[in-house]
Amino acid sequence: MLAARITIEDGLSLLLDIDDIDRLLQFSQQQDGGLQLRNRRQTLLGQLAESLQLVDPLGANKNRHLSANDDLVFLRIVSLPKGRKLLSRYINLMVPGSDLARIACMAVFRHLRFVFGNLPSDDGSAQTVTKLANAVAACIRGMDLSGLSACLAAIVCSSEHPPLRPLGYTAGDGATVIIKSVLDRATELLTEQLPASNYNRALWQASFNAFFGLLTKYCIGKFDSLVHTTHTATAIRRELPIELLRASLPHTDEQQRALLLEFAQRTVPVTGHSSQRAPGRTMASETVPS
Repeated sequence: MLAARITIEDGLSLLLDIDDIDRLLQFSQQQDGGLQLRNRRQTLLGQLAESLQLVDPLGANKNRHLSANDDLVFLRIVSLPKGRKLLSRYINLMVPGSDLARIACMAVFRHLRFVFGNLPSDDGSAQTVTKLANAVAACIRGMDLSGLSACLAAIVCSSEHPPLRPLGYTAGDGATVIIKSVLDRATELLTEQLPASNYNRALWQASFNAFFGLLTKYCIGKFDSLVHTTHTATAIRRELPIELLRASLPHTDEQQRALLLEFAQRTVPVTGHSSQRAPGRTMASETVPS
């Protein structure tokens, strides 16, 4: 871990250099319009990506499958609070929609359980996890549909099962925050009045379909494990990632919506009985909103 700590300190030093460049660009007049400084800034961002050994699955060697060791340096760094702070600041300084932003976010999406699986017990460390989730979510809001597709595909292709939890979950909801940001951003892009040729809808739909299969399989399995417990309705609301199901709806086809409706109908008798409310009213709306 000593090497990781050295890399973190070197990375923080690079970020200070980038901060200096940003101040010069903001407050001083450059003869070339700031071209040299911007090029220098981009070079420093690239150097940090090399230090973190961030792998681009869509790069020149995209036919090569990622191995378990490809993200080893990244995982060692992000396991440390100061490393998460470095990554958050790094992502915040990236140009929205750039290849570097996509590469960094894909690394996070490949390891959602490692990064967001359990919120640290001490407040300081927990805050670094929350800030990292917020940084990634903000970065995603500047991505195009191809970048969003890549991030969603990174989840599906990962060897780790993502921690799909409702927002506000006590053990941490960082994975849900950033996955929801992908779905919401895609909804925003696909509802804009822009030519369809601007987007690779087929790539997005393929990535979404794979993720939706993972999400619904998890939800159905989780429901089946909770259905015979006491206070079932409360447990379902506490455990199922309702927000992800809602955010998925704009991207579903008729068959997928039918699956969601069937799942919602399964929950109606259980939640109606457990919560002693009118049958079907609450859970149907919470699970699959109209």
